[in-house]
Amino acid sequence: MDQCVTADTAWQRTVGQLDLGCAQQLTARVRNIVDSGGSSRLPVKNGDVAIALLDRPSPRTATVSWSDPRCCKYGEQLWRLATANRSGICALSGQGIAAGDVIYRPAKVEPPPANAAAMMLATLVELAFTDPSC
Repeated sequence: MDQCVTADTAWQRTVGQLDLGCAQQLTARVRNIVDSGGSSRLPVKNGDVAIALLDRPSPRTATVSWSDPRCCKYGEQLWRLATANRSGICALSGQGIAAGDVIYRPAKVEPPPANAAAMMLATLVELAFTDPSC
């Protein structure tokens, strides 16, 4: 019986250390983001819209969190690399986009999302995922 108690105690210590390690990593990441003065992976406010770049599933896609209190919220929305068919405004920066510019836009699905016309300049999305200081 003592051997079982010892094994259980060792297992609990191991799990506790793993949990502690994960907690320390998360704390370090949050401190890094706060100390760097923010990151593009944190929400970017553009008017009333909050945007966060979450992940890069492939070189031609990005997962985006989009929250617009006027019309929609998408926790994990897939955006795809494309060429702008019309001029517009970059949702990340507010910069102008010309027809023909390389952009990211919400993936085409049925029914179309409320933010289907939104665009982000590809250069800014690429920079956000390659340069953590942005």
